[in-house]
Amino acid sequence: MTETDATIRPISMPEKFLAYLDRLRLYVLFKDLIEDVIINLPTDHLKYMKTYIHRNLQVRRPVDRILLIISPDLKIDKKKLAKDLIKAIGLFVITRRVVMDRYEKHDDYVPGCISPVLMSEVTKSLTLKDPVPMAGWLMFDHPCTVREARCLQQDGVLPSVTLVLTPPPSQAPPTDKPHTPARGFFDQDFEGLKFAYKATMKEVFIDPSDDPEKIMHKCFDAVTASVAGLQGPGQGHAVVGAPGVYRVLLIGPKGAGCRSQAAALAKHFGLVDLHFFTLYNEALNKQDEIGEKLRSYGSTVQLKIEIVKRRLLQKDCIDHGWVLTGYPNSGLDFENLDNITTPPNRVIFLNADIETCKSRVRAQGYDWCTGRPAQPGDPRAYKHPRDAEEILDYELDTYFSEALAEMRAAAGITAVEISSMDTPERVQVKIQAAVISSPSFDISVGAKLRNVRVD
Repeated sequence: MTETDATIRPISMPEKFLAYLDRLRLYVLFKDLIEDVIINLPTDHLKYMKTYIHRNLQVRRPVDRILLIISPDLKIDKKKLAKDLIKAIGLFVITRRVVMDRYEKHDDYVPGCISPVLMSEVTKSLTLKDPVPMAGWLMFDHPCTVREARCLQQDGVLPSVTLVLTPPPSQAPPTDKPHTPARGFFDQDFEGLKFAYKATMKEVFIDPSDDPEKIMHKCFDAVTASVAGLQGPGQGHAVVGAPGVYRVLLIGPKGAGCRSQAAALAKHFGLVDLHFFTLYNEALNKQDEIGEKLRSYGSTVQLKIEIVKRRLLQKDCIDHGWVLTGYPNSGLDFENLDNITTPPNRVIFLNADIETCKSRVRAQGYDWCTGRPAQPGDPRAYKHPRDAEEILDYELDTYFSEALAEMRAAAGITAVEISSMDTPERVQVKIQAAVISSPSFDISVGAKLRNVRVD
């Protein structure tokens, strides 16, 4: 601002502006708008931003990106089903024939040679062409192979829901032949694509007696359920408003029981249990760039987020979800974690007073032979150097005086706070309820939602 102001006056933000921005969460809208413009690079930026804001105010939910995969055992009219879904949802259709028409006109096209990488590039250009990014798309008959699917995923052409239309499961296998039938260029590898898109897959069972209208209604209901959060492998109970894949962040002081609660939560929902201290030791011993920097310069804020981000972007965490403890330790750490491509969608604070935390840590011991937790009265039990009185006092004082307030402010009103002073079993029940529950606040307006319940 000072570069365009001839008087170079100091700029001050009125207090009511800050309250207005915070209450309506306009900074979130501006941040998403800028990211969307940078990623899609529209030709008319002003028109694109107006359309984006109008859609955000009217719809207030993500754009639908639907991939349709139909079993070869089903004999249904794909084009009619696509038209019905367009009328019900309002999407742009991308088919294999459309992709091939653009592919054959590409400058790098070689007759008689089909490149999955080039086809993926053409498909991405179709999904980024105005106004497809704002309206959403429906793709069927493409991709046809796992190789093509992987190329699309690497280029960022990712569906929000993958509808897999299949006959109802039979009581016995229909044939003893282990081989799949031969496929043509326009025929999809059904089982391979199911595996490639299992993270967003939603199966829809179609009976042979179903008419086209009933099939369309089943697909529409599946899309609605997936948007509401009823999808994902091993997610336990599905609740409207819950995320498709749980990415849980447990924050609490030393002695609050975050690690034991995270282990129980990961076992219940099939999540990947991650603790920052373990990730840090693994990174410290690796012979790579991060390991070299850790051994040479020690831990920094940027290195810590690189360690965490590298692990969270691995396939098991993306497919099954995760629960993370031991990180973040400050408001800056939380903001760095919130800016990665797969940020936490459930933030839970475990609260306990400082005296309870100290007594619990003092009651902990470790077996000097195995390194596992042991009772202090055991002959082989010893007190870990990290649990020394001076270190413990410093960590708890820093957490309660500085870190907790910063992380609460960074987490916002959607975070859940649970007291860990109760029995571990009851605390675990409350954590599971917080994970699967629908949100109690509308972050777009900063107010409580009405008629919200968990069944």
